[in-house]
Amino acid sequence: MADDSISGKWKLDRSENFEEFLEEMGAPWIARKAAAKSSPTQEIVLNGDEIEVKISSMMSNNVMKFTVGTEFETEWSKQKSKAMANWEDGKLVMKENGANGEVVTTRHVEGGELFMIITTPKGVVCKRIFKKCE
Repeated sequence: MADDSISGKWKLDRSENFEEFLEEMGAPWIARKAAAKSSPTQEIVLNGDEIEVKISSMMSNNVMKFTVGTEFETEWSKQKSKAMANWEDGKLVMKENGANGEVVTTRHVEGGELFMIITTPKGVVCKRIFKKCE
């Protein structure tokens, strides 16, 4: 079941294991260091089963548009992969199958913060916690 509280614009507050995640995904050292210092915003728009996620930072801007329960193509670091998102226990769970294996990204709101938890094929768990923009 969809959780409407996930909608809105969010700014990164803190991260755990972000550089480790980027390293496993093949990002070069300099890109990992620059990305770790950036504070991206994430805007999530829900329209029924249609979802749009806009991620903006000083390094890049990405937009993902997808329908819950329907396979879609996504691109990260110039690598395309197939993904599917579903609601599981009030959390938006996206499973992406890329060249390195399956990456699972879960988004949910807890205590007024947006938690984005990314689990890599080798088990690195990256947490990115966002605060809602006023």
